Amino acid sequence: MEPITWGWILAAALSGIVGNKADVGLDTLGKGLKGMINRLKSGDAPMHQEIQMAVGRAFLLAQQSLVEDCLSELMGGKEYKNSWDCPPQYKNEITWLNQKLKRLKADLQKLEKGQFGELAVTPVADIDSLLTPDGALVGDTLGVVRQQLMVVLQQENAIALYQTKAVTPQVGLFERMCAYFAVEMQHNPVLREMIQGQLLTQINANLKTQQVTVKDLTHSLQNLARDVVRDMGDIKELLERLNNQMAALSVRQLPVPDDFRWIVEDKTKGFVGREFVFDAIEEFFQQQRKGYFIIGAEPGMGKSSILAEFVRRNDCIVYFNQRNEGITSAEQFLRSVCIQLIQDYGLSHSQDIQPENTCNSNFFKNLLNEVRGKLKLNERLVIAVDALDEVDLSSQSRGANVLYLPEDLPDDVYLIVTKRLLPPDQLPLRVNNKRLFDVMQHPARNQEDVEAYIRQRINGVGASVSVSIRQWIQNRGANEEEFVSTLVEKSEGNFMYLRYVLDDIEKGAYPKLEIRGLPSGLQDYYYKHWERMGMNDKPLFKIKIVYILSESPIPIPFEEIVAILDADGEEEIGLAVRVQAILDEWMQFLREEEKYGQIFYSLYHSSFRDFLRNEKTVKRAGITLQGIIEMMANSR
Repeated sequence: MEPITWGWILAAALSGIVGNKADVGLDTLGKGLKGMINRLKSGDAPMHQEIQMAVGRAFLLAQQSLVEDCLSELMGGKEYKNSWDCPPQYKNEITWLNQKLKRLKADLQKLEKGQFGELAVTPVADIDSLLTPDGALVGDTLGVVRQQLMVVLQQENAIALYQTKAVTPQVGLFERMCAYFAVEMQHNPVLREMIQGQLLTQINANLKTQQVTVKDLTHSLQNLARDVVRDMGDIKELLERLNNQMAALSVRQLPVPDDFRWIVEDKTKGFVGREFVFDAIEEFFQQQRKGYFIIGAEPGMGKSSILAEFVRRNDCIVYFNQRNEGITSAEQFLRSVCIQLIQDYGLSHSQDIQPENTCNSNFFKNLLNEVRGKLKLNERLVIAVDALDEVDLSSQSRGANVLYLPEDLPDDVYLIVTKRLLPPDQLPLRVNNKRLFDVMQHPARNQEDVEAYIRQRINGVGASVSVSIRQWIQNRGANEEEFVSTLVEKSEGNFMYLRYVLDDIEKGAYPKLEIRGLPSGLQDYYYKHWERMGMNDKPLFKIKIVYILSESPIPIPFEEIVAILDADGEEEIGLAVRVQAILDEWMQFLREEEKYGQIFYSLYHSSFRDFLRNEKTVKRAGITLQGIIEMMANSR
């Protein structure tokens, strides 16, 4: 029996994404797969190589993960330096697995150099035998591929445990291979564009060739745009199915604490790009045995969203500092991460963290060492911490590292942290094995992601089509390209700016404004919104409410806002209604949360608080920050 060829693997992996017609009910998906294969057969050499690399990597990594699972099970999660030092009853099995692992790693290295070996000997035409002329899968194709995989395993005299795990439902070799290939599709833009693009092209090939007028063509293209969005959603749903399958391969999935789940969900809505950051993190993992990966950028550049997306994709401990929520102290950080470590790794410590364990890093470091001792082969502990610059340094000992972060970490322990680009003396972080990744030093990649985000909002990819933004552009006699290029320039690469401006356009906030008249940069956006809300006329009641929110160190309940204004002499009749109306006007900048039977409000982003505290803004408002603070204190 000949070894499995890359053509078979590709067909199997794609079938996990595309599925049989009867399985997903999308008649044209198979045709898209057929069209893609025809394109490859026509001699698209670069794409040919990209797919070979992706298929080979998925196949080898799937085998490697099986080997590592077997080793972990036989060795009880422990590491043994020599084969004779391992459990004697498993000596032969462990010897075979170690040799297999060594060969796989060597094959992966060859693959990265373009030396495809046996995976490259079979032409693309191999796949034709698995497809009907319409592109549907022939019979029980997946069963055939699984069977061939087992034949290969038997030929290489695989140990019984490895063969058993390879055919285990949901987490066998075939499922792992498909899942790794789905990851390849997500992280390889060339591959993703080729496969999804070809499928979408075929999906929308229902526009038959005919003589049409310009008006007819315009109408057809509008329909096509809507269909693309709908069908993209179908494909994304299929990819999500494989992502879930990939998640099932992990022995354990760490939960995101309730306090931070809303942040991860909010920050990852509509997330695009930033793959260059994730690639750099993975490179750091591969090159360093431990250490700190520090993501630095200016406000609004998406640091929190990058970290939230990393958390969504990866198994890690998580913590978000939030100045606007009053979550800024070292004590809060240590309490949260220590509880997560104890819960998630089954450590024999009470989750009632004592005060003496939150005033330095000793207990935290002990827990890190304990977790390190429980890690399986090739497993790592990752802790993701957002917004170091928002930590209240007065909450900890003078001169200590921010949040009492350890100077050195145990092997296989990593911290991924974000912060504003500040001088070293403003944020104490003296640690070993660190890399500062300055997002601002990658302008070309940032611009690509900004453009992708704008186009996603215009075309509604991943959501409903934004007819209002499209109509706003058309009403100004412009096209998508002109709008995108202008907004890229005016946003200065700031995602917070884009979120606000595009939301405003959708809500009809700029009925008479031309494209070139949009605000330039985040601070200009804040000022023009301030102006648009009539704040330059110094409406004291409205100004008081905004600044109460700005100066409150923690989220403040609605009733307390009313009480502060009442104590300051505001007219009591209808006061609550008036306060609610103002809060509704500023809701895009606020976070509203219900807890303890009350509604709490806080500012959504620190950059808006910075704008409000700016000397020029305070002067325009006609108040003093000290006066607002005293007004709040007098109500108690």
